[in-house]
Amino acid sequence: MTVSSGSRGGRFRAAREGNVAMLWALCAAIIVGMIGLGVDFARAQSLRAQMQNAVDGAVLVAERSANMTLEERTAAARAFFDEALGGQGMTGNLTFSLTQLDTGGHRVQASLDMDLGLARLINPEGWRVAVQADAVSEASPPIEVVLALDNTGSMADDMDTLRDGAQDLAEFLLSLDGDSVSVGLVPFVAQVNIGTGATQMSWMDTAGANPHHGEMLEDRYMGYRGTTGGACTDATRYPTTYGGFAVRWVKGPVSGMSGTSSSYCYAFSASSVNIWSIYANLPSNAQWGGCVETRPEPYDISDAPPTSDATRFVPFFSLDEGGDATDGNNGNSSGNNWITSTTYDRTNVFGLSGSPTWTAASHVRSLAVYKYRSGVPVDISTSNLTGRGPNRGCPTPIVPLTSNDSTVITAIQNMQHWYGGGTNQMEGLAWAWRVISPGAPFTEGRPYDDPSDPVRKVIVLFTDGANTSLDDYGSAFESEYSALAYRRLWRSFQYLTYPSAGSPGISSTYQRVVSGLNTSSEGGDDDSDMVDYINGRQLALCQAIRDAGIEIYTIGFGLSDGSDEEDLLEACATQDGEHFYDADSSAELLEAFSAIGTGIGKLRLTR
Repeated sequence: MTVSSGSRGGRFRAAREGNVAMLWALCAAIIVGMIGLGVDFARAQSLRAQMQNAVDGAVLVAERSANMTLEERTAAARAFFDEALGGQGMTGNLTFSLTQLDTGGHRVQASLDMDLGLARLINPEGWRVAVQADAVSEASPPIEVVLALDNTGSMADDMDTLRDGAQDLAEFLLSLDGDSVSVGLVPFVAQVNIGTGATQMSWMDTAGANPHHGEMLEDRYMGYRGTTGGACTDATRYPTTYGGFAVRWVKGPVSGMSGTSSSYCYAFSASSVNIWSIYANLPSNAQWGGCVETRPEPYDISDAPPTSDATRFVPFFSLDEGGDATDGNNGNSSGNNWITSTTYDRTNVFGLSGSPTWTAASHVRSLAVYKYRSGVPVDISTSNLTGRGPNRGCPTPIVPLTSNDSTVITAIQNMQHWYGGGTNQMEGLAWAWRVISPGAPFTEGRPYDDPSDPVRKVIVLFTDGANTSLDDYGSAFESEYSALAYRRLWRSFQYLTYPSAGSPGISSTYQRVVSGLNTSSEGGDDDSDMVDYINGRQLALCQAIRDAGIEIYTIGFGLSDGSDEEDLLEACATQDGEHFYDADSSAELLEAFSAIGTGIGKLRLTR
């Protein structure tokens, strides 16, 4: 068959068109594949960035958990990685490993298969994304850290979180470098417990020479008795002792007391009362528990060693408030009624006349030293919730600086919330300074500024509320003394508003004057003034501690934004914007402790 040239040209054109179509199809596949490659590359970069962030955090978790076994560190790091990856690590043949480096620190490596989309048109095989991170602690021991932790009753629902956060921080710090890192603990409420050992007793004012020792019970007006025209010297009519304590008689008129007359002799308790003599009269379950009063100015915010009368510490003694422990604390659950002798409570031991009346259940009970005479029946409770007795509201003891992790961790786990005292951040902070400093009372701290032994000193102050000045004493006390302008008793300050001159009762001569606080009964001596006073002293204390070269971290828990208590903590911390933490939840509290550990330990990524 003969083929015409026209037929051959048609077939050629058809062949050319088919080849072009095939070429275009091939080019289109390449173009789509290239576009898909770009899309998948962007996906891979996003996944890699997410995985890198996850391993960065995971390796820091491992480095912070150096006190755990390698298996436990791996589990903690993997848990962080999985959470940070948002579930993507559950598919795609994930590998994850943690290695402890011989040169120090940890390494985390992770890889993950990523399925391709349109890029499969030019690369049928998937991609594998791999990441790695190294971390090391660059702490420069020796390091000393003291934790001053609020153990007040308002922490009742959050003590587990506080204990966990403090334990994690202590364990991390003590894992940094053996014996060159030490941690101390100062639990506080309104008081701090320094312990009762022989060493602590050497710091105490056993002679009663401190100017404020026993002052709450000194020179208390007890009533009067008529004279027979002479001086108040008849030992039978005007006994000079009772129950082992001195009685002081003053022939009227009495300076500073209105309505007094030369026809009467007025009875006062002794001008010097030694608290140790009271404890000596009490049974074994009511002996001193280790808490101390705040020292008088200027030693309240000082690290001065206890070597003189004013610098030695006075034992804390929570007065019996009136009424019986058996009568429901006079309807006041916050009261501290622990002497139970009904006859003694209601008997006028001197047969005195005058105000306050002697018929009430308390008469002059709360301020009468005589009721603490030997053999008086007591009902003591050492419970942190329903405590009664002279040690009410006294928390667990201080732990001096130590490198023994079990000592610190056990003490942290033994912390409890304590009712019956309120909050005194200043006292907790003052004792944290005394623990971390090199001088007495605690001497475990390294010297300041020693070029041959440089040390980093850090205090961490935690609280869940403002400083307080509680007016929570039993109703018997409050009602009995309200007419005499007696107002409030502050715990570790052992401060009471006394009647001013001209009021029936004690002379203004016997007022304890607290600098910056109006002590007159006419006004200015309410709770807010006392709190302002404490806050001012705390700020001065914070400055003194920082001036000594000590860092201060502060944590406020559950505080209102912009509140005075938040401002106080922020002003107290080291002033670099990185030492104050405001935690509003349990999770944020744990994060705050973790962040402080990272700041002290100087964790950093090295790769």
